[in-house]
Amino acid sequence: MTDLERWAAVTGCQQAIHGFYLALDGGDFDAVAACMAAQGVWHRQGRALQGPAEVRAALADRPAGRTTAHLVQNLVIDLDGPDRATARYMTLVYRVDAAAPQAGPVPLPPPLSISLHRERLSRTPDGRWLVDEKLGQRRFGD
Repeated sequence: MTDLERWAAVTGCQQAIHGFYLALDGGDFDAVAACMAAQGVWHRQGRALQGPAEVRAALADRPAGRTTAHLVQNLVIDLDGPDRATARYMTLVYRVDAAAPQAGPVPLPPPLSISLHRERLSRTPDGRWLVDEKLGQRRFGD
């Protein structure tokens, strides 16, 4: 790989991770599911969600009045080849649960958690980076 190809792959992985959380916090669960490889596994809240359909179904169960913000920090991408990568990063998470969706800003609570993540990604033939496996472990929080 050339330096330019390496930087393009790293940037593609970063965009995939940031896009995942932007869609999640925006409530666009179809877009979140589209970030997963067909056999990709998201280890979430004690469950292993496999593939886009399981991810979409699990997120459909989120309370309608939940507002979240996942702030991605310390993102490091290690390329394992031209079409494979491993990402390591932390998230600082804020969450507000209300009885119904809120219009406008919600009150700013204390942070819910800080988690350490490890993610494996692969590039599709059309150049998109998708999640093969997503693991998270809380470092701070209840």
